[in-house]
Amino acid sequence: MSNTVIKVVTPELWPDLVALFGERGAASGCWCMWFRVPPREWSANGTAGNRAAMQAIVAEGGRPGLLAYREGRPVGWMSVAPRPEFGRIEPADQRGPTEADGDEGIWSVVCFYIEAGQRRSGVAAELLAAGIEHARRGGARIVEAYPVEREGASNADAFTGPRSLFEKAGFRETGRFDRWATVPRASGQGARRLSRPPGRPVMRLRL
Repeated sequence: MSNTVIKVVTPELWPDLVALFGERGAASGCWCMWFRVPPREWSANGTAGNRAAMQAIVAEGGRPGLLAYREGRPVGWMSVAPRPEFGRIEPADQRGPTEADGDEGIWSVVCFYIEAGQRRSGVAAELLAAGIEHARRGGARIVEAYPVEREGASNADAFTGPRSLFEKAGFRETGRFDRWATVPRASGQGARRLSRPPGRPVMRLRL
């Protein structure tokens, strides 16, 4: 039997999220705001601004994610919420051949942060299982994720979770997440295709 307890972050649990994220705000001062705000705003916010933005979401009754506890101590975080809350995720028709469901009823899993000593111990899988049920109770029809495909990727790259984690939970690929596929030409005439590998997969679990 697992000794992990999963809780939805509320104002009362804010100190636990602070304790888990530490002075670096999880990674590079992000405070898990990277998917929520435009790039310039994220950079301008800095660590303090991103922390204040996340704290405001929690204080105002938002439910930005889940905390995992072991022996009464926070050891893991997963960000899961309705997809429209994540401003960096463009509509499905710009992501490739995904199902034409629109945003209504779609929740996104965008980030994991696991305490260093607890990684590869099943915390992420437990958070994902709890997050699926949390989304279902919130009215989700689909849970969507954007994992990294390389096993053993660095923590900086793998914050969205590995593909294998979602496959084991029943997620299947429905398209590609390739936000940076086209850019304007320097002359301002038309656009050019970037020479990049395909973007991360869009994986979905229909509830």
